[in-house]
Amino acid sequence: MKKNHLFELLRIVNWPRKIIFFSILLSIFAAVINLIIPIITKNVIDDFSIENINWYWIILLVVFFIFNACLSGISFYMLKYLGENAIYSIKKAMWNKILRLRIAYFDKNESGTTISRLTDDVDILNDFIAEKLPNLLSQIVIIVGSVVMLFVLDWKLTLAMLTIIPVTFFIILPIGNLTYKISLKLQDEIAEYSGLLGRVLTEIRLVKSYSAEDGEYYNGEKKLKELLKLRLKEAKIQAIVSPIVTGTMVIILIVIIGYGGLRVSSGDISAGSFVAIIFYLIQSVTPLTSLSSFYTDYKKAMGSTERLYEIYSSPEEDVNENTLDIQHERNTSLSIKELNFSYDNNVEVLKNINFDITKNKTTAIVGPSGSGKSTLFYLIERMYEPTSGNILYGEESIYNFSLQEWRNTIGYVMQDSSMMNGTIKGNLIYGLDKDMAKAELEQYARLANAHEFIVKLPEGYDTMVGERGVKLSGGQRQRIAIGRAFLRNPKLLLLDEATSNLDSESEQLVQDALNNLMRSRTTLVIAHRLSTIKNADQIIFLDNGEITGIGTHEELLCSHRKYTLFVETQELKQNQNFKKAYQ
Repeated sequence: MKKNHLFELLRIVNWPRKIIFFSILLSIFAAVINLIIPIITKNVIDDFSIENINWYWIILLVVFFIFNACLSGISFYMLKYLGENAIYSIKKAMWNKILRLRIAYFDKNESGTTISRLTDDVDILNDFIAEKLPNLLSQIVIIVGSVVMLFVLDWKLTLAMLTIIPVTFFIILPIGNLTYKISLKLQDEIAEYSGLLGRVLTEIRLVKSYSAEDGEYYNGEKKLKELLKLRLKEAKIQAIVSPIVTGTMVIILIVIIGYGGLRVSSGDISAGSFVAIIFYLIQSVTPLTSLSSFYTDYKKAMGSTERLYEIYSSPEEDVNENTLDIQHERNTSLSIKELNFSYDNNVEVLKNINFDITKNKTTAIVGPSGSGKSTLFYLIERMYEPTSGNILYGEESIYNFSLQEWRNTIGYVMQDSSMMNGTIKGNLIYGLDKDMAKAELEQYARLANAHEFIVKLPEGYDTMVGERGVKLSGGQRQRIAIGRAFLRNPKLLLLDEATSNLDSESEQLVQDALNNLMRSRTTLVIAHRLSTIKNADQIIFLDNGEITGIGTHEELLCSHRKYTLFVETQELKQNQNFKKAYQ
């Protein structure tokens, strides 16, 4: 039997039982008072005369009206409180889930698509849980109670009225199933459109540089047309449902007024009973209308939760699964043992990788593009798990350590120097669980050769860097990234082509900062710059996922032909860059 994913998501919520019980009790009580008011009205009308006004029934009617208004208001707020808190809990759980998902999820799913799941899909769920669901019980009580009271007042008239309602629901049920299918397609299209928006807006400079506005406009227009078609299908369904519901209510009203009027004139029922019947009908109209659309709303919510549950059921990283302490004071070299890896069990990216990284020494990894250098870093960071083999820190497998503690051991300076949209200070202390004193922050910024340019900015350390750090130059971003690594005080450094694509002056500043950072730290660096490679204690040449050479710069020059060609190419590039700088 297929699981109901809506109920699965509702299990996330820590429901406050006392509030639920009290709010349901109030809601039922308010509904019961609603049902008593027409009976009091009946007695007021039947006992009414100008000469002898019965104030008892009139005062009782006013008291019940006021009491009902107060109870309805309180129960509405409490039920709304429950609904909104349920949505808050689901949103919080989904946000936590997104942050804990394995990196493989983000390889397969666009960020815009995921954002759509967390916004558009949750909005539909919010409409159902916070708006429709809280009123369900009181609406059922009012409808059932009204039907019972109508039978008590005039069972013949009630039977005539009730024969019409089942026909309506038999029409609405298949429409609800159609709504579910359309909702699934609609949410998929919204997610794809959000993915397109995210992709284009993130790379808007690329779009403009290559005059791709027209092409992207066409892509967006196609998605919007699909959305329009699906929304019009939804509108057609509503155009069918609304007249059916309204028509049903009109027919019932005609039956009651026509047939009821005849029964009053024949003396079968009193005028007060007739007014009470109309009251009960009016009271039932709103709940009946809501219930008739409840099924279609439920199916829409089901469509949204299908996609949300896909995310919620995706495997996540076990951040604190293992608790073995990391013994940094020991001779903790990093050892890669018979490591193999492939993405999605396809072509192997790394094949039988074996080498040691000595404590407080620098190992450079070089090789052609696509040889698996960055993938090796991802495995050390435990972004992915190897197909086979192991990585040891000292004598222990890194997979025996808490993932969070292991990553706190590493300072990772990425190739693109990723930055969050915020202040420079916020980016420097990003990921730390404590604030940093100004003097200490400036000290580390100086070590990263960043303090001098930061203080020249209008807002200093409070300067906003823009999305992905666009307000800073490449060299400035890299020095901020180095400063961030300094603040973590890592035992192990991973530097991914950290000096690429910079002018000579920026490269020297970054290289000096890196030298400060690498001092007395175990370092693994991917680099194309000869200065970095020559100074390494050990060089690993990686080619097509395999190690084809290990040694110092001089040793590989003598023994490794591809390394020699690689060095000659880099020297040529370096000479060309030198000439350009001084022309």
